[in-house]
Amino acid sequence: MSNNGNKGFSLARLAIDRPVFISCVVALTIIIGIISLRGLPVDIFPDVTFPIVSVITPYPGAGPKEIETIVSKVFEEEFSTIAGVKRISAIAQEGVSIVVTEFKFNVDIKQAEQQIRDKVDSARTKLPRDVKESVIRRIDPSDQPIMTMTLKADLSDAELFDLANLVVKSKFEQINSVGLVEILGGRKREIKVELDLKKLKDREISALQISDALGKAGMNIPVGKMDVSPTKETVFRTVGEFENLAQIKNTIVSFYGNEIPTTLANVAEVKESLEDQKNIGYSNGEKAIFLNVYKQSGANTVAVSKDVAKQIDTLNETLKNLKGHAVLTLVRDGAKPIEDNILDVSESIYLGIALTVVVVFFFLGSFRSTFITGLALPDSLLGAFILVSVAGFSINIMSLLALSLAVGLLVDDAIVVRENIYRHLEMGKDAKTAALDGTHEVMMAVLATTLTVLAVFGPIAFLDGVVGQFFKQFGLTICFALVISLFDALTIAPMMSAYFVGKIKPHGGPTLEQKKTFYDRTFGVLVVFSNRFQAWLENIYIKILNLSLNHPLKTLLTGVLILVLSVFALKYVPKTFISPPDNGEFSVTLELPPGTSLAEMNRLALDVDKLIRAHSEVKISVLTVGTKDGESNKASFYVRMVPPKMRKINTIRFKDLLREELKPFLFAKPSVRDYDFVGAGMRPFTINIQGPNEEQLEEISTKVFEKLKNHPALTDVDLSFRPGKPEFQVIPDRFKSERLGVSTNVIGSELRTLMQGQTPAVFRFKGEEYDIRVRLQEDQRNLAQSFDKIYVPNINYRLIPLKNVSQSLETTGPATITRQDRQRYYQISADIAADGPGMGGAVNEVKRIFSTEIKLPEEMGYRFVGQAENFQELIISMLRAAALGTLLIYLVLASLYESFILPFTIMLVLPLALCGAFFALFLAPHANLDLFSMIGCIMLLGVATKNSIILVDYINQQIAKGLAIKDAILKAGRDRLRPILMTSFALGAGMSPIAIGLNEASKQRTSMGIALIGGIISSTFLSLIIVPTAFTYMERLRLWCVRMAKRIFGQV
Repeated sequence: MSNNGNKGFSLARLAIDRPVFISCVVALTIIIGIISLRGLPVDIFPDVTFPIVSVITPYPGAGPKEIETIVSKVFEEEFSTIAGVKRISAIAQEGVSIVVTEFKFNVDIKQAEQQIRDKVDSARTKLPRDVKESVIRRIDPSDQPIMTMTLKADLSDAELFDLANLVVKSKFEQINSVGLVEILGGRKREIKVELDLKKLKDREISALQISDALGKAGMNIPVGKMDVSPTKETVFRTVGEFENLAQIKNTIVSFYGNEIPTTLANVAEVKESLEDQKNIGYSNGEKAIFLNVYKQSGANTVAVSKDVAKQIDTLNETLKNLKGHAVLTLVRDGAKPIEDNILDVSESIYLGIALTVVVVFFFLGSFRSTFITGLALPDSLLGAFILVSVAGFSINIMSLLALSLAVGLLVDDAIVVRENIYRHLEMGKDAKTAALDGTHEVMMAVLATTLTVLAVFGPIAFLDGVVGQFFKQFGLTICFALVISLFDALTIAPMMSAYFVGKIKPHGGPTLEQKKTFYDRTFGVLVVFSNRFQAWLENIYIKILNLSLNHPLKTLLTGVLILVLSVFALKYVPKTFISPPDNGEFSVTLELPPGTSLAEMNRLALDVDKLIRAHSEVKISVLTVGTKDGESNKASFYVRMVPPKMRKINTIRFKDLLREELKPFLFAKPSVRDYDFVGAGMRPFTINIQGPNEEQLEEISTKVFEKLKNHPALTDVDLSFRPGKPEFQVIPDRFKSERLGVSTNVIGSELRTLMQGQTPAVFRFKGEEYDIRVRLQEDQRNLAQSFDKIYVPNINYRLIPLKNVSQSLETTGPATITRQDRQRYYQISADIAADGPGMGGAVNEVKRIFSTEIKLPEEMGYRFVGQAENFQELIISMLRAAALGTLLIYLVLASLYESFILPFTIMLVLPLALCGAFFALFLAPHANLDLFSMIGCIMLLGVATKNSIILVDYINQQIAKGLAIKDAILKAGRDRLRPILMTSFALGAGMSPIAIGLNEASKQRTSMGIALIGGIISSTFLSLIIVPTAFTYMERLRLWCVRMAKRIFGQV
């Protein structure tokens, strides 16, 4: 195509005619891009909104069955009427109800949260008065603590807690962007009012009366205000808050016989003590208090972490001079995985750029051409940050991963344009003519390749569910960069080629006999080698292509055979949702039977802690015995390993080793799992089996558990059913209690006050509030032993023996009751084994069990949840994205080439690309078909068509010039081989850092790079053979269609 035929407007002509204008546009893009980059927030993941709202309602002293009936079911009924609800789950534990409502992703979560709040308010009238206020919050990964510290000192429990609460916590709360500092593992001071049963009986007073009297006496009440003069206003209030222990002891709680005052000291011992110990903390075997730091919403995690780290150093200087010589130690920094991952992906980008530039230089043999081509990289990357900022995105793993993978794509268009201009220069044209003609000749191919890639990444950005939330920024960031790179290819490349041109040597470089300059004596050797290699490769390729054209059927059948073999190989690739990370941190949990004391759990947990810390690979072991909710039979560890360079084993293998060593503790249900930094609290493989019949549910769930616990895909398999917790029940006799004027509510409230205790008032001391807790003395608090000695008040405040209005029963009750969609369920959960068939194997096994071995009754069902559910949704989402991407590619190609048949020829490369991806995943050690590799396969749909478009477009151009089909194919193969190899090698070079995995932070994403490089290799070499061969058949089909159209319609 000559210059004369291109006198209309085009970007290339504008760039060549106005080089200063284009240079200023590029400079402005780079400057604004740098400014945008510096202002972007940094986080590990995109800001994902989960449409989940939890309602946590405390009901102190109530058992799981009471919680289920009185609280959970009430909320389930209310929430089920809200539009857009996907699932309602409930957990009833001792003293607390947790109801989690999951909405569909198209629901406005803010509006849904407000509807939940409204329903909770309306349900309050149906709940007992003793039920505490509900805590309502959305599930948000950013709500997790960003840092965890330990505070150790040679102090008493009370002194250590005061130090943490009054000194350390307050300092961190003063830091900007710190939202909350939470203290765990310590015991706060408390004023204990310990009642004596005999004295209560002697004075004819109940625990409820004492609690009520303390509550009324120990409060300040505003009375009002008035103007006492024209210039002065006075506020009136009654002041009753307790200022010292003597005031509490001397509080009159009743008048015995209406005359003799009874003070609190007459019936109870009042003392300063500590709240009951719910949990105990240890750091590397030493007792400690934990402090969790939460950031404010929208704050920069890395910036907050740096400020907190500075404060830790400052505080340690202060603490070492105080009593106890306390030490504050950072055990987990949430900013570190962010920085590690950002650094890893950034290094991948830099290395990808360097490798891409080397590839371009190898093929073109010119620094000038390499510079012109490579200029697209900084402009496209920095320009993308402008659009990222406008879109409200952040710098995170997904956006940087997108740019890392896009490095090879960004120079593709510039490579094609520059290589073609270079070819026109070698033909002897002047620089401006070569730049314009070379650009126009490939402009349609460049536009088509970019639009097909955009057609694939667009659907990725709008996938459904959790996957779509995470990959929205990924897909759009690549689209942003590609649009700018297209502009660069059609403007900067021709403009620079027109004005920045050196002497073009025959065949692209010197010969060995012509070495004269320093360049010729150094890089010239590489250029000579490159030219000879390309010439040799070109001759080999033309011979193979000619052979394929002479045996087209055999060639196509070979392609089909390769496709079949690759699908067969895919069957043996482990399938999972997300591959396990190798980040040097994990957690261990222990669980003894319900009812186990905190002391017994503590003894066992310390033994396990010693076992863990005996390994030189372990740097920090943080142990928490008991839970915040008071479950004394559980313990958990956070384990952080030494840096990778200091150990010979990775995280995955070390976890397997630890599982073996924990086998003597199987009675404690040890579980070694990845650390849950998102806070979802759910293991990778989870299945719920639900139904109305408790016995049937237990029987079937146990059978499934037995079949799964030794499956090679799973490890640490657990069944949620637990033996009943010892329970002492007081059962009111309705007839006797009514006759004696004692209500069931009064019986329960009196017993709760005696056993659990009530906090009717607070005691203020030095600006701090301490609860005043009323309950029985510890030696009388065993209800089974004190049953005959307890009295309860009737309607006239007379004390009635408890045994006269009720009977007792010692039994067992469930420790936890779980419900989903208003039915009880049992849960089977597990981690995915490192060397097994993956999540896919486990899911398929469950389906096989229920289809062939265990037939569920109609009223029962099962459901995958968590990653197991996400894995199945992922498969559906990926198939939809692939179908939509393929359709969009076809529509783009059909519209650009004004043909319904030609796109099929180009798109034959798609299954050929998947062949390489499947084989690569099959051959690579520890590679899985997971979320990242599936995204890589979808990306291949767009990437693989690039080479096919370049080849077929040029074949059509040659046919239009009058060449026969075979001659056109051979000429196109010879002329287009270099740009095709250049773009393919550049793509592979840009993506190779991701496939290799430069450090532990990147190991989870290597499957994406492996799939992409495998697909690029197969699509490149097979498309150079299969596509031209198939073109001959498709061209015959097209010509036949033309003849048919002429016969039917008379003309085309």
